[in-house]
Amino acid sequence: MMGGRKPYFPMFVDISGKKIIVAGGGRIAERRVDTLLKFADNITVIAPKVTERIRKKAEEGKLCWIKESFREDMKNRLLDADMVLAATNDIACNEQIMRICNQRGIPVNVSHKKELCDYYFPAVVVKDYVTVGITSGGQSHMQVKKIREQIENALFTKNKNS
Repeated sequence: MMGGRKPYFPMFVDISGKKIIVAGGGRIAERRVDTLLKFADNITVIAPKVTERIRKKAEEGKLCWIKESFREDMKNRLLDADMVLAATNDIACNEQIMRICNQRGIPVNVSHKKELCDYYFPAVVVKDYVTVGITSGGQSHMQVKKIREQIENALFTKNKNS
């Protein structure tokens, strides 16, 4: 058990047709977008500035980039979202997005505070038809990273030696 409560159930769902909003364009958003693009095509990033990698993916048509900061009057952009990630560098903005999503029943991940998340964003390893998701429930990002690297080494090294 994690901190007196049960761990989150690892549920694998098809998000290929879901509308996903990522508020923020920094390193955390970039990592989330990189992972999401393996599973979904309808991703919108809302941020005035983004990393070079996100910008390139937008130019390639792999995602939609709205070049603005998320504001209260933009809440209608969340109206038909199926899933939201609040990953801005503005805590108040992230929490505002969380409140809007909670009011509308939209699952939201808030990057700065695990207690505000409806779901955790796992570390993911994909090899052929196998998908592995790893989480510590927000308790130990370093342990999750280490385990992800071990799984990647096992999956990718074994194949090279076969």
